[in-house]
Amino acid sequence: MSRTRLMAGSCFAMVLTLLAWGCAGTASKAVPFNATTGVHPTTWIQDHWAEYVKAPEQCRTCHGSTDDPAQAGGISGWSCFKCHTAVNHPEDWALPTQHGRLGAQAAPNAASPTAMVGFAHCAKCHGSSFDNGITISCKSCHTKAPHPNRPWTGTTLTAPSHIRTNQANATECAKCHTAGANSTLKPLITAADPLGSAPGCLNNTLCHGTNVKR
Repeated sequence: MSRTRLMAGSCFAMVLTLLAWGCAGTASKAVPFNATTGVHPTTWIQDHWAEYVKAPEQCRTCHGSTDDPAQAGGISGWSCFKCHTAVNHPEDWALPTQHGRLGAQAAPNAASPTAMVGFAHCAKCHGSSFDNGITISCKSCHTKAPHPNRPWTGTTLTAPSHIRTNQANATECAKCHTAGANSTLKPLITAADPLGSAPGCLNNTLCHGTNVKR
């Protein structure tokens, strides 16, 4: 083998090594990554979101932009948009009917984890208390986040009312309202319906019992 070919081969090997290191260098400090195979563990589909929210920039090193599909892919060639078809909110998302009634208040979509529905989905970016996430605090607009400003008990079709929140969101409500906490209403706890029950809007675990008028 000529010296020229040997040097070319060595340079090529070095380039591959640098690429692997570039993709794994900073990311591997925080996330599991095999620099030899170039892949994450088999459980990464389930685990990657928790790691992403800790430091979004670590994913951009390999996968490119998480905001602009045209700039996504990175040195891995695998764009986040291949799985996440709705990374960004729609243009009209600021409208209360969109991010409120059709978004946060809607039933969570277990079949499509990226669907922007249900309070738990909002918490992924806005934080567990909706003001401690990786993006804007809901309280920058809603001083009583995650609720709209008063009245949260509106009775018209257009006024925001918690009674129109799908009950599948009750686990999020329980963060603040278990056993009637932070509410003027207190549930009637009985031995037949203990607090050990799963959070629900009408089972005495939060603010209301079964006798609430709807």
